[in-house]
Amino acid sequence: MFFRNMPEHSTFARMKKALLSPVLAKNEVIPQLYGIASDMAAEAERLSLSGDLWEILFAMWIAQDENTVGHVSELASAPTGTISGIAPSELWSLHKTIAATRKLIDKDGIYENLRQMKKFVPSGNAKGGLDPDTKRALMEMAGSFSSAKTPDDMYNALINFYTSHGSGPYALYRAFRWSSEKSLIPVVDLDRHPLSSLIGYESQKADLLANTEAFVRGNPANNVLLFGDSGTGKSSSVRALLNEPGFAVRGLRMIELRKDQFADIPDVLDMIRFRNYRFIIFMDDLSFEEFEVEYKHLKALIEGGLERKPDNTLIYATSNRRNIIREVWSDRKSSSDDVHGSDTMQEKLSLSDRFGLTIWYGSVGKDEYMRMVRSIALEMGAAFDEDELERLALRWEIEKGGVTGRAARQFVQHMLLRE
Repeated sequence: MFFRNMPEHSTFARMKKALLSPVLAKNEVIPQLYGIASDMAAEAERLSLSGDLWEILFAMWIAQDENTVGHVSELASAPTGTISGIAPSELWSLHKTIAATRKLIDKDGIYENLRQMKKFVPSGNAKGGLDPDTKRALMEMAGSFSSAKTPDDMYNALINFYTSHGSGPYALYRAFRWSSEKSLIPVVDLDRHPLSSLIGYESQKADLLANTEAFVRGNPANNVLLFGDSGTGKSSSVRALLNEPGFAVRGLRMIELRKDQFADIPDVLDMIRFRNYRFIIFMDDLSFEEFEVEYKHLKALIEGGLERKPDNTLIYATSNRRNIIREVWSDRKSSSDDVHGSDTMQEKLSLSDRFGLTIWYGSVGKDEYMRMVRSIALEMGAAFDEDELERLALRWEIEKGGVTGRAARQFVQHMLLRE
């Protein structure tokens, strides 16, 4: 009833089928169980999970399930009334599938290898994974499920997780991308660099942090446009916000949209409008040519549509252009064929004007550039002669045509390859 999506989960459904062992022939049951274990191991490797996978993955599936119990807990506190009378027994019944599958494996010697799923150790090669605090809470909930004596014990453990971390995929992951199937795909392999690791641009970072802090607190905050030279750290600054202390814990989440997905903005808003999180919709490298009209979807989202933008959503965009939409000199000629030429100009400027906060990232000077080079070299564990480092770094900058953080990082990587 409330957890109706769980039986449709592919691995869970295969467990239910395997439990029909009195009906199925053993040569049908064995592939089912080994397939289940293989899927579980793959998920554990992807997220670097260790321990009793039967309990941990069941806890994870329930945690990210979109259901009424989780939504009510996320927005307020533990559900009362009818929900609290039905949900505990339903959760208990679902968990019986896990217990019965384990019992089936334990009683037959041919499943010796499958018993390793109770004490799984990942290879440690995963590039991403869950946030440490989230993983810890998930492990605690799995342990509570395993030791629960009554349906209420198990239900209370789930409610504690929902009220502390939220529910659905947002409870486990910080960032998402919008897919062609019109769904949110979690980003597991996140850039873990904090904003402080970006050298320079102190006033820009301060403005960005202050606006985001206000947003996370639930105070008025602005949509942000970061514009300026290529390679100066605009995108890195936005991504780094997810690693700032306290932001993700207090509910900051990020959704990346490409320019060709702007028509799907209403679908995205429908998913997040009434959730107890703070969402930044991130649009990277934003620019439009004269003939492209997708920007009209964005204008309506920021301001001016019939359905207002949710209070829990902001737009953060980066662009090499201050005005985002490409301008040409003919736009400004009084001899233009456009009877209302000034209106055309206002139309092109109206998108960037709707960002309440615009932050400029420009190329830096020589001293700042060399500070970036030294910092990145230190970060990468590289040791070079100081005089040679400066001479080669400046020559690299001339050849590449940019005094930026990207040029500094590319130079250090080039030097490491030479060494």
